[in-house]
Amino acid sequence: MPSLSLTAAGVARLKPPKAGQLEYYDRRLPSFGIRLSYQGSKSWFVMTRLDGKLIRVTLGKYPALSLANAREEARRVICISAAGKDPRRIRAEAKQKRQEGRRNTFQACADEFLERHVERRLRVSTHREYHRILKGHDTRIWRNRAISEISKRDVLDVIEGIEGRGSPGASKRALVYLRKFFNWCAERDIITTPPTDRLRPPHPEVKRDRVLTDVELRYLLRALDYEQSLFGPLIRLLLLTGQRRAEVAGMSWSELRDFGSNHPLWEIPGHRTKNKRVHLVPLSPVACRLLSALPHVSDLIFTTTGDTPMSGFGKVKARLETRIDAFRDVDGLQPMAPWTLHDLRRTMVTVMNEKLGISPHIVEAVVNHVSGLAKAGVAGVYNRALYLEHRRQALNSWQDWLSRVTHA
Repeated sequence: MPSLSLTAAGVARLKPPKAGQLEYYDRRLPSFGIRLSYQGSKSWFVMTRLDGKLIRVTLGKYPALSLANAREEARRVICISAAGKDPRRIRAEAKQKRQEGRRNTFQACADEFLERHVERRLRVSTHREYHRILKGHDTRIWRNRAISEISKRDVLDVIEGIEGRGSPGASKRALVYLRKFFNWCAERDIITTPPTDRLRPPHPEVKRDRVLTDVELRYLLRALDYEQSLFGPLIRLLLLTGQRRAEVAGMSWSELRDFGSNHPLWEIPGHRTKNKRVHLVPLSPVACRLLSALPHVSDLIFTTTGDTPMSGFGKVKARLETRIDAFRDVDGLQPMAPWTLHDLRRTMVTVMNEKLGISPHIVEAVVNHVSGLAKAGVAGVYNRALYLEHRRQALNSWQDWLSRVTHA
């Protein structure tokens, strides 16, 4: 076989044979060489002995593998075989590990988790939350990392970063989603121990019991008068119906029943409710007027894209709080105590029970609870009454009470 003093420039100038293959050995490292095929490819190889037998090991292709790196790899292969180990098997195992590493990056595992677990089993609103944490800005730095390399410290950095932005609730939810994801990876033997194992939430769970006062509701409704986006009617509907935020945000025109009649209903399908049960919400006259004034962009009512429900509640809430505090400052009052959108639902339930004299089982039916005495246990099996007319009266009474608060 011909031999050359292989150099980077010389290798680049080597011409392929007209047929078959041609090999050149390196004069600096005689067992090392390069093979040229008539098709134009160039690959590095080294000849070495294992247990007295001559073996060929292909090192890689040129120019992906440079001359200097190929020569160094050839020396390593010779040392491995001299130690009585098969360099071909070691290289194959290393290649398989690299392939598994690429397959088991955070991004690849997240995509598989979202497809196999989230999108097939969970609600659309939950899909969005998982996508936000697994595909969003907070975990972007992990995307090309092997999932086995993500440590507990890495997870803490993400959770504490979210909390540091002033979003303690979001940080707690992020930990819940990440823990589920990493546990899923452990169940599939992608990792041994989840980095979320025994990781505590950044702040203790606080049971909320916040109920807005009449005065606070008056300032909120006044602030909503200045909200020009679709969030204005969305939050008003949230307040008027007492339903959950995701349920109202995902409301569609096709879910409305007998709209325009004297008994309009909003039918929330089971896949969009927390308890997986179809829920009927009688719509008050004010709620109907709000909906009638909205544009028909798509079947979704509260959307700007036509494809997905509106998001960004944190920003609109911040705008409302700024307006509320400005109004209160003019009136010589302190800023309003911290509150959440879910407090509106709790406020409606409290007012219905304590001020409007509505029976507890009717209130439970309005908000689609099945834990009340009227629906719990064995009684719940037999008590299938919808109480639709009673619920309509309750929501109309709540609408009238809000009107009185606004004009007080």
